Amino acid sequence: MSTYLQTRKKITTGDFSSVYFFYGTERYIMDDLIQQISRHALEDAERAFNFSQFDMREVPVQEGIEEAETVSFFGPGRVIIFQHARFLTGAKDKDMPPHDLKRLEAFLADPPPETIVVFSVEAEKVDERKKIVKKLKDVGETVETSPLQGDRLKQWIREKTKEENISLTAEAMDELLRRSNSDLLTLEKEIQKCAQYVNFNGEINASIVRALVPRSLEDNIFQLIDAVSDSHPAKALQLFDDLLRNGEEPIKIIALIGRQFRLLNLAAEMDKRGYSQQKAARQLGVPPFVAKRLSAKAKTVNSEAVGRALSLIAETDYKMKQGAVEKKSGVALLIARLPRVLAG
Repeated sequence: MSTYLQTRKKITTGDFSSVYFFYGTERYIMDDLIQQISRHALEDAERAFNFSQFDMREVPVQEGIEEAETVSFFGPGRVIIFQHARFLTGAKDKDMPPHDLKRLEAFLADPPPETIVVFSVEAEKVDERKKIVKKLKDVGETVETSPLQGDRLKQWIREKTKEENISLTAEAMDELLRRSNSDLLTLEKEIQKCAQYVNFNGEINASIVRALVPRSLEDNIFQLIDAVSDSHPAKALQLFDDLLRNGEEPIKIIALIGRQFRLLNLAAEMDKRGYSQQKAARQLGVPPFVAKRLSAKAKTVNSEAVGRALSLIAETDYKMKQGAVEKKSGVALLIARLPRVLAG
């Protein structure tokens, strides 16, 4: 199995496989690899005629195979994409068209040399027991498109900034990751924005990132938690007001505040058990830099105080949903009370 960055580099240098198999939960990576194949395997004039996509939720796989086996009159190469190939997972889709998997197996045994075929499915896992999955992994270049984290994410950022002819300081990269919540599409857009700011030539420092890149919702919530735990309710209320002006709903805000405190509890427990930052990140379902941030914050508050905060959050949430308290007022009062609750 190849990594996203390895496969992307091979594609952009013209080193293609006949068959690709992409599966995972990170849609951006899947779309980017398909885009790179289309861009580098076909000339602009050929793309309209030699690039085809088939949605496996609506079209049987044999129709795409017929297209792949048909000789093109508009250039030697073809790219055929088989998207949403749910038949490769364990999902039971009643409305799935009748896919002829034996026909697909025969095709994969001897794919046309001038054709590139890509099978993709957004799923955390594929069914490894299925013969067709084993065949695809055997003959194709397989990439699990899971979210990038840690060093792989930073390597991806360095590749993207290099493409824009800019560089990031270490502090700027950390700030960018915090503000984007490690979302690849957001990162790509913000890197392009920073590149435009320096006219696609130069170094980006943390001050530039702070000036150009808005904080993510998650980062704003963390800032709010920092403020209440440091006994700065006025700052926390200002952050709450900023979130409201940005269109965030009080119900969503209180849910995220509760989630942040639950993560703090879990991070504290993982610290006690001696979890590494990478392992804690996997268990918490957050990027490593967020796990590090949670671990540092967990050391400043005790678990009993966090428990009291969670009880108050649950009580406020219940009253808001029952209509016993107006939503904005309920969250504002909660934020004002949390510093005293955390202080004990």
